[in-house]
Amino acid sequence: MENKHTMSDLYQMQSMSLNDKIRMTKYRIKEWVNTYGEDGVYLSFSSGKDSTVLGHIIREVCGYKNIPFVFVDVPTQYPELKQFAQTFDNLVILKPKISFAEVCEKYGFPMFSKEISECVADSRKYIRILDRQTDRQTDRQGFRLLIA
Repeated sequence: MENKHTMSDLYQMQSMSLNDKIRMTKYRIKEWVNTYGEDGVYLSFSSGKDSTVLGHIIREVCGYKNIPFVFVDVPTQYPELKQFAQTFDNLVILKPKISFAEVCEKYGFPMFSKEISECVADSRKYIRILDRQTDRQTDRQGFRLLIA
């Protein structure tokens, strides 16, 4: 399954009717289940509106009642989200092995959005490329050539 879409593809999908979006979602869910088996698929369930709607489509529209919802219980979220998640059958609750403070210390503070995170990651790649391309000896030689 190809997961890459152009911005044009995304705009086109956004403009689809609700029925077409549901039909496309059902098709993709069935592809996953056919590829990995019902035991090899789960829903990462945050209790937010998007995962709740997707969970409804998985269980009620497609009829896959045994696909587990996996909820990650982190201390930085509202307790009501966990309470809401617990109203669903076949829920798996995971607890992180390290604390949020340890995550921040080891990996840095989480970004506010995927776009910001991708921008920072791309910047770091660019800096690493520059670091590899330049060293002090090369810089000194270049400087000598400029003043010679």
